[in-house]
Amino acid sequence: MSVRTDYHIQSKTALLPSWLPIVWEEFITWRNKFWMYIISYMLSPLIFLLSFGMGVGQRMKMMMPGGMSYLEFLVPGVVALALFNNGMTSVMTRMYYSRIHYKSFDSYRLAPAGNLSIWLGYTLGGMMRGLASGLIVIIVISFIVPLRVNPAFFGAVLLTAFCFASFAVMLSLFMRTFDDQALINELILIPVTYLSGTLVPVERLPELLQPIVWCFPLTPAAKLLRSTLAGTGVSLQLVLLLVGWIVLFFILGLYRLNKMDA
Repeated sequence: MSVRTDYHIQSKTALLPSWLPIVWEEFITWRNKFWMYIISYMLSPLIFLLSFGMGVGQRMKMMMPGGMSYLEFLVPGVVALALFNNGMTSVMTRMYYSRIHYKSFDSYRLAPAGNLSIWLGYTLGGMMRGLASGLIVIIVISFIVPLRVNPAFFGAVLLTAFCFASFAVMLSLFMRTFDDQALINELILIPVTYLSGTLVPVERLPELLQPIVWCFPLTPAAKLLRSTLAGTGVSLQLVLLLVGWIVLFFILGLYRLNKMDA
C-alpha cells in the first residue's frame, strides 16, 4: 500500500466518531446470532401477553384506569418491558464479560477515544438492542391486537431505549464480580419490572409503594408509552423525568470511567 493511499484511509477514518467501533462491534455480534436474538426478544413479552392479557386480564377489567380494557393497558407495558429487560440484561452481560474476562473494554480505553465516547458507544449499542427487541414485539403484537402507532409513540420508544441503555451502562461500570450482577437482578431489575405500572396500574398498588415506584425509570417510561400509543398526547413532565434519569446515569457513568483513570 502506498503512502498516499494509507494517508487517504487514515484521513477518512479520522472523520468517523470514536464511539462508532463500539456500536459496530455490537452490530456484528447481533448479526451473527440474529435468529437466537429474535426468538429471545419475542419469548418473554409473548408470555406476559398471553398469560396476563388473555388469561388473568379477563378478570381485571374493572381495575383499569380510564375505563380501558386490561389488554389495552398491558400492551404498552409489554413494549416497555421488552425495551427494559433486553436493553438492560444484554448491556450488563456484554460489558461484564468485556471488562472482566475478555479485556476488550481495555482496548477501547487504550485507543484514542475519550470517556464520553466510550459511554456513548456502549449506550448507543444497548439502545440498538433495546430498539430491536421493542420493534419486534410491536410487530408481533400488531398481529394479535390492533395498534394505533404514531410518531409520538416511536419518539417515546427511542427516548425510553436510550434511558434504559444509559442505566445499564452505569450499573455495568460499577460491577466488579458476577455476584454483583446477581445482586442487581434481585434488588433492582426484578422490583422495577413488576412494580413500575407495566403489568398492574400504579394506582392499584399499596399506597405506601405508589410514591416509591415513581423513583424507578420504568414507571414514567411505561406511562409515556401508554399515553402516546393511546393518542392522548405527550406529557412534558414524563419526558423531563426520563431526561433527568439519563442525565443522572450519564453523570454517574462518566464519574466511574474517570475514577478508573485515577
